[in-house]
Amino acid sequence: MSLEPRIDLDFADGEYTFALLLPQLVELEDRCAFVGADGAKRRKGVIAIYSDLLAGLTVEDGQIVAIPHLGRASGYECREVVRLGLIGGGVGSTKATDLVERYIDTAPLIRRWTMAAAILRAAVEGYEPKKAVPAAAGGSNRKTRSTRARSSSTAG
Repeated sequence: MSLEPRIDLDFADGEYTFALLLPQLVELEDRCAFVGADGAKRRKGVIAIYSDLLAGLTVEDGQIVAIPHLGRASGYECREVVRLGLIGGGVGSTKATDLVERYIDTAPLIRRWTMAAAILRAAVEGYEPKKAVPAAAGGSNRKTRSTRARSSSTAG
């Protein structure tokens, strides 16, 4: 078993790799900082962000189900996890921002929330990619990218 800090998800116009490596995790903490009661800027740690993202999510029959009244994540945190995950997965900053503006900022919050949870879970706990199914005789098992616009809110 080999756990990876990255995950492949159907998103936007195809399948993308999302990874939150150290540079992206540091930036996520900086972007989710808040001002405390004393007026001082406080960083919100990755584990606290992860805890907030998981609050209100459960799995039923293999599907992620959101219970909004128990949630603690902000829409901005969800957005930044997806954007930075794209960057860590190898998408340039400009393209990542464009994809997020087009497919995340306009999506229902629950879709952003569950996708961000899957991405950050891979970074914190690791993700075991599904084993490739052997191709039929004469076939290929290579990954293909879709040209169809779609989005997935769950991971494996």
